[in-house]
This record gives sequence, structure tokens and C-alpha cells, in this order.
Amino acid sequence: MRKLSFIAALLCATLVLLSTAVRAQDAKDAEYWIYFGTMGSDTTPEMREHGVERSQGIYVAKYNALTGEVSDVTLALKAQAAGYIATTSNPPMLYVVGGLEPRDGWSKAFAISADPKTGALSVVNGVDAEGHGACHVSVNSEGTYLGAANYNSGIFSVLSINADHSVGKVTAKFHRDGSGPLTRRQEHSYGHSSYFVEDNGVTHVFMSDLGADKVYCATLDVQTGALTQDEKVPYLAPPPGAGPRHLCFARDKNDKLIVFSINELDSTLSAFRVDFNEGAERLGTWTTIQDKYRDKLTDEESLVDGKTYTYGNKTAAIEVLTLANGRTVVYASNRGQDSIVVFDASEVIAGKEEPNFPLLQRIPSYGRFPRFFMLDPLNRHLVVSNKMSGSIYVYTIDQETGELSLASEEPTRLAWCIAGGFIKVEK
Repeated sequence: MRKLSFIAALLCATLVLLSTAVRAQDAKDAEYWIYFGTMGSDTTPEMREHGVERSQGIYVAKYNALTGEVSDVTLALKAQAAGYIATTSNPPMLYVVGGLEPRDGWSKAFAISADPKTGALSVVNGVDAEGHGACHVSVNSEGTYLGAANYNSGIFSVLSINADHSVGKVTAKFHRDGSGPLTRRQEHSYGHSSYFVEDNGVTHVFMSDLGADKVYCATLDVQTGALTQDEKVPYLAPPPGAGPRHLCFARDKNDKLIVFSINELDSTLSAFRVDFNEGAERLGTWTTIQDKYRDKLTDEESLVDGKTYTYGNKTAAIEVLTLANGRTVVYASNRGQDSIVVFDASEVIAGKEEPNFPLLQRIPSYGRFPRFFMLDPLNRHLVVSNKMSGSIYVYTIDQETGELSLASEEPTRLAWCIAGGFIKVEK
């Protein structure tokens, strides 16, 4: 009996040690640096009420991907404006568009090295993206090309990335004249975002033109960096006046590419099925706001819940996530209504021709103008930045339903945060 008791105790002790080791490893795997890109604009009365000072550039903080905790926020790099951030892990780099100095304007693409042990940043170089109003940046999977969308000029630029991971030269510029029915915002092409997507061994670039109501599609020559507009799928077309802003991507059960477009001007979300050999079809377009507010949508202002918002309701960000149980959900943000919405994309992913796209949840952003959000590296949380109130909240993702709940009621406070990214901590 004593021998059995001893063996049982030994087994329990071993299990405890193993469990402790697993928890320690989980904790280590969950440690990241989180970076926030900001604009150096004057603070709003709401920011000042909460003691938020004028931002000075790119900030770094510690991030726990198990709990969603953000701590120890410090300035990592002074910058006039960090418009968007794309990160790579090998080596740890931030690629940023905007301007570090006032003379840069919003026209450059920067390579910035991140120290994974300390989170510190150092500028490698900056290159003119040969457009105006650089507002979005992406990097292809091989880390050899960078895409920059230039809002004001409507030019989409591709730049090479050198062997030392610095930004090289502009290898291609894509621009098409276009306009839309909302003349104040669509009098000409406005380049809002660009993305690299691999399909059957070919790299394609999707480019959202808010002014033309088109998402252009081009093939990237990975040897030269040249772009050629695709023949079968020259562009995807959201409804007139939609104003496509950002995109996210998934695959359906037949391995067809699915493209989700968040449309800024009419507060909608469109889904497309793409086959580069046969063509593309729009599966549907769904509202991100309640119908009772749709007649209050204007480009100047919008009355929502008894309050006037000078920017109207404009959708901003989008992410797609497939959970372990196979459910695929899409997240989107509303500026003006100041909410995050969660849609069930299961029927889209199932390959249905006329899929339902039900709304699972509408939750407040707990601040004003949720311009930017991102999934964390473990897909356990959603980090949401309210640009005009200077508040950043982390939401926990229910791993069964995809629905959101606040991880903490205390926000991180930074003025005019419009970009972000993660780098793994190295011990």
C-alpha cells in the first residue's frame, strides 16, 4: 500500500511539474512587443480630459497574448506620422509609411529594425514611394517586396526590399483614372490599401481604390517587381458609391479565394469569390449599421443616438478569423456609431452561391472613431484603437463563437493611434 501511495504521489508531482513547465512555455510563447503608430496632431478635449498628451511617433509596449494585457508603454521612435505598419519576424522589422520628419510629408516608406530583446527601434532607411498620401503598407510572404497605397494621388507603388532588409527602389506604379457617384469623396482615384496574395504559385496584388469603387487586381513579376493587370479578374466591383477601403482574405471549402472588402462611404461589407482562370463574382454586400441609421448617412455629418458626428458613419477596419471549430468570422469597425461588428461567414466559406452573412454581435468600441484594429498573434484577442478619444481597448475572442468581450475596462491611452503591429519577444 505504501509503495502504491509513493508511486501515486510521484505521478502527481510529475504531472504538476509538467503542467508548470507547459504554463511557463505558454507564458513565454505569449510575450510580444506591441507597436502603435500615431499622428502628431493636437489633442482633443476628450483626450485632455483623460490626461492624454500629444503623441510623438511610434510607441512600444509589452503585450501578453494569453491575457491581452498591454503594459509599460514608451516612445520607441519619434515620427511626425506613422500611417500604417507591416511587420516581419525574420528578421524582426517594421515597414512603415508616412513621415518621420515634417519634410517627409506622407510620401515615404521606411524600413525600421526592431530589437526583439528590448523592443527598441532603429531606422534603416526611407524611400520615396512616388505618390502622395501614403496610407497603407504590406509586405509579400518572401519579404522581397513592399506595397504602398498612396491615398491622395491614387497611385499604388511596389518597392523592392533589399537583401539587408532595407527598402529598395520603386519597381512598379499602378494607377487608373476613375471616379464615383459621391463627388466630394470620389472625384478621382484614391488609393486606400494594397495586399499581396499567393494563388496557385502566382503572386497577385489587390488594390482598393475608394474613388473608383474598384479593387484592382494585378500579377506581380517576382523577378522584376513589375505589375500586370489580370486579364480574367482586372478588378472587383463593390456597389457604386461604396468606397472600398481595406481587405481581408480566406479560402472556401473548394479552395477558392474569398475577398472581403470593407466599404467606407456607405458602411457596407462585400464578399467576392475569385478564380483567376474563370473570373470573379460578388457574393453579396451587407450593411455594417442598422437600417434605421442608413438615411442619416452623409459625407458631412451623421446623427447617431442623438449625437452629431462630424465624420458621419464610416467603416474603417476589417479582419477575418477561422476558429478551431471551423467557424469563420469577420470583424469590422464603424466610425461614427463607434462599434465593432462580428459577422458569421460560414455560408460564404461553405461555397454557397447566395450565402447568408448573419450578424453575430454589435459591441461598442468604448471610444470615438475606431479607425484601426488588429488580431493578436495567437488569435485570442482583438486590439481596437479609437483614434479621436485616444483610447485603445483589447477584446477577448470567444474561441467557440468568435464573439467579443472586453479583456479589461481600462484602456491604453495614446493620442491619434492609427497603426500597429507585433514582434515576438526574444529572451
